[in-house]
Amino acid sequence: MFSIFGTSTDKAWKALGRDDPYFGVLAQREFSRENLSAASLEKFFQSGEAATAELLSVVERIAIPPPRLGRALDFGCGVGRMIIPLASRFKEVIGVDVSEHMLAEAARNVSHRQLANVTLFADIPNMEFDLVHSVLVFQHINPRRGADIILKCWSRVAQGGVLAVQVPIRFVGHRTVWWLRKLRDILPILQVPYNVLSGNRWNKPGVQMNLYDVNSFAANLLERGAKQIVLTRQDSDALFSGIYVLAIKE
Repeated sequence: MFSIFGTSTDKAWKALGRDDPYFGVLAQREFSRENLSAASLEKFFQSGEAATAELLSVVERIAIPPPRLGRALDFGCGVGRMIIPLASRFKEVIGVDVSEHMLAEAARNVSHRQLANVTLFADIPNMEFDLVHSVLVFQHINPRRGADIILKCWSRVAQGGVLAVQVPIRFVGHRTVWWLRKLRDILPILQVPYNVLSGNRWNKPGVQMNLYDVNSFAANLLERGAKQIVLTRQDSDALFSGIYVLAIKE
């Protein structure tokens, strides 16, 4: 059963990982547990392939010389949507996720594809990476805590390597909707009537959508050795404008 009576974003994510892992990664009804099919799973993983190809195309254009394709980290890897295509491009891929259920599902997906170069962890290991990546993750984490995690990710980037992190920076919906969401984040019990009105299970947890200050974000990275920072558009939700922040380490 979902536990929604708390403000811990980790708790909500773990609940989604246990009960609806694919919907937890991409919040579209076709990826919910009751609607999953071979076709929708194929579409799910193809979206990861397309996103990886687009990301690395940008990285190759901005990084001179391009980073080595030795070791990559995907923070908040979920069920493996991005680590699978990364594994076909990098010698070694590390997936990190706080949810043991997400990691278990990712392990099944990796094993099914017989990928021998993927390792999964519950926390960021103490090693260097040519690419540290995260998408559709930090938006669900309180920005103050998220900023600390991002700096930890940056500390793992090798010289000449790239950090690529997606975050929302602006809410484009009606302000009333924004404040209702913020009130729900403070009082998670309010998710119950929303679920009932939306036709969802009454105890389905709500996930936070947080905004990040790109100026503070960039300043922290520049102070810690970023020689170049590039922003590209990445909208993950109809109500939010988002960006990829790509930082190259000296």
